[in-house]
Amino acid sequence: MKTNHTKYLLQQEELRLGTYNLIIQRLDIQGKEKPSRNEYIQAFKLLPDFVLKANGILSSDLNEGHLGVLLRSHRDAFKAIHKWLVHFDSTNNNSSSVDPPELRFSWEFDYKPHAKQSWAFLNLCKEILKRDQFGWKESIKHLSAAQLWFSYEFERLENTFKRTGILGTTSWRGKHSDCDAMSKRISENFDSLHSRRFAEACDFQPNQIQSWDSTEAAIQAHAEKIAQQDFPFRKIYSKYIKIRKQTLRSIRNNPNLQFAALEENGSLSVGGKGKRGKSQKPTKHHKGFCKEN
Repeated sequence: MKTNHTKYLLQQEELRLGTYNLIIQRLDIQGKEKPSRNEYIQAFKLLPDFVLKANGILSSDLNEGHLGVLLRSHRDAFKAIHKWLVHFDSTNNNSSSVDPPELRFSWEFDYKPHAKQSWAFLNLCKEILKRDQFGWKESIKHLSAAQLWFSYEFERLENTFKRTGILGTTSWRGKHSDCDAMSKRISENFDSLHSRRFAEACDFQPNQIQSWDSTEAAIQAHAEKIAQQDFPFRKIYSKYIKIRKQTLRSIRNNPNLQFAALEENGSLSVGGKGKRGKSQKPTKHHKGFCKEN
């Protein structure tokens, strides 16, 4: 797989620190010990194929039928989000920047909220590693904010593929109920921060608390722990939480974005189920993939 004459490979590395277990995805670029932030951003558009390959599947084997339609929709979505990320990166220090016309006045504009959240999360990872309460940088060689961000996005997409029938059995609800439930959970987690306390990671014994192998859960625990102790970071984290909720609200209210999944019989269901429990049929015009958040 080649992009811009650079060959990207992905290696997986696990960090086990008792309770908080990261699973890190590392770009393997020939001649580079530590891929740059820009190289991780450039590789973002290839995430659907990275996820398939990591699960032993060649993307060329899945281009037919409804599965092919669903995968192409995912690829298009990640390419669109990537274009917005590149724009945000190039205008990072320009508060008066405007949206590029080629993105503003195209179907790719629907994915701007996804990109805003992903960009905000990349910057959150940078702030987390500045404080690094769990010693991740000491335990993982060359760990960077971009690598942490990329690993999180990889895990999220892999879970999406498992939920939507690409890598597992379909398990999903309607878009509105999914977005509402997620927004409620985000608010409850943040609002309860002041009443919860985190001990040092090394203080936990394996039999004291259930461990997990989840980059997302580990990053959330890390961010919440820092937010309890560091007021400036709490303001940064609060801003990120606000962006997450805004993104969910945008997805919920955008008719161009719908959840899509493969049914057990191989048919493609778009938009959940109607009042009578019948799956809505895909429309002839382009229906956007709704990236989970």
